[in-house]
Amino acid sequence: MPSYAETFIATRDPATLGPATLAEGRAEAQLRIEAAKARSFGKLIVAEVLESLARVLACAPRVRKSIECWPGDIASAGVIFRINAGLHALARSGRHAGLQHIYHAAEQGDLPPPDALDAVLVDALAHHTSDLLQWMAGPTQTNEVARVAGFAGALRELDAVAPLPNELLELGASAGLNLNLAHYGCHLGGVNSGDLLSPVQIAPRWQGRIPPAAPVVIERAVGVDLNPLDIHDDEDCERLLAYVWPGEHERSNRLRAAIAVARDHPPQVEAGLASRWLPRQLAMPQREGTRRVVLHSMVVQYMPDVERAAVDAALTLAAAAASPTRPLVRIGLEWSADRSIVELRVTSWDGGPASGRTVIAAHCHPYAEWFDWHGLDAR
Repeated sequence: MPSYAETFIATRDPATLGPATLAEGRAEAQLRIEAAKARSFGKLIVAEVLESLARVLACAPRVRKSIECWPGDIASAGVIFRINAGLHALARSGRHAGLQHIYHAAEQGDLPPPDALDAVLVDALAHHTSDLLQWMAGPTQTNEVARVAGFAGALRELDAVAPLPNELLELGASAGLNLNLAHYGCHLGGVNSGDLLSPVQIAPRWQGRIPPAAPVVIERAVGVDLNPLDIHDDEDCERLLAYVWPGEHERSNRLRAAIAVARDHPPQVEAGLASRWLPRQLAMPQREGTRRVVLHSMVVQYMPDVERAAVDAALTLAAAAASPTRPLVRIGLEWSADRSIVELRVTSWDGGPASGRTVIAAHCHPYAEWFDWHGLDAR
């Protein structure tokens, strides 16, 4: 039986996308690629919308030019996700009745014929060009709390070897929802932990090893984001909800529950560059017998090269002071270098920079619907 990861990689093979992408501009080509990915996930309405956008984008020259002339890689920048969220926001708010009707009907299993969908999107592009350009200009804001499962699994593995309270430093924390992992229940391959009475219960499909049932203690959790969202601001919360794909009721309900938890337990997120914030945090005294953990999920792809290098340099410098009683760990849930699959990478230092060891502890779905778990002793 193929693993979840093997099945996922097979659906990402560009050879399966057909020759149409070769004849398009890069805007239409990326729309078709993202549509194929959405279809492989079973997200049919998103796939239909993106395929329709590829057909009608020429009718919106300003939007098309913005994608075509995007500086850098449009896939890594999540440009298509931004316009998709903008369309979803128009539907959710009722500002475009046609989109609202189509999304509602699709959630009931009634997908519109291509010509009808094309007509609605042409109208939406014509009347809401400025709105969509604003969505494209802003950063993606998924803050998917299901990814906490990867962090929780890695922390369990670490605590099974050396039980220590954890200090969490999250890069690209968005609204800070993942910083509240101690207030969520996690069900990882049949092993439960966290707050099992919480309204947020995370239970991805699990394959591979089961993480040890080790307790996880969070002593401190803080984060940084270029544009942190405020969970007390209704517009910011609506922005998060618009980034959930249409019809994903479980994700929407989990996000609403996480927002409610955050209003009771406000996460600490500072606005700023990770490259400036992280060195300050790492320079603070680390209490004896505490593990310092730098976390990030689906963030590195948005960082300029100089920012990534600065983050790496800050960790290398801090690793010089790492010891068995003051270990330093980095946990990143990010796309692989070739963007074929999402990897959960864990690097640990407990005796200077040379002690650093990196393992791919798991492969997973981009929104953490499933995990193939390998563990920290994976080779």
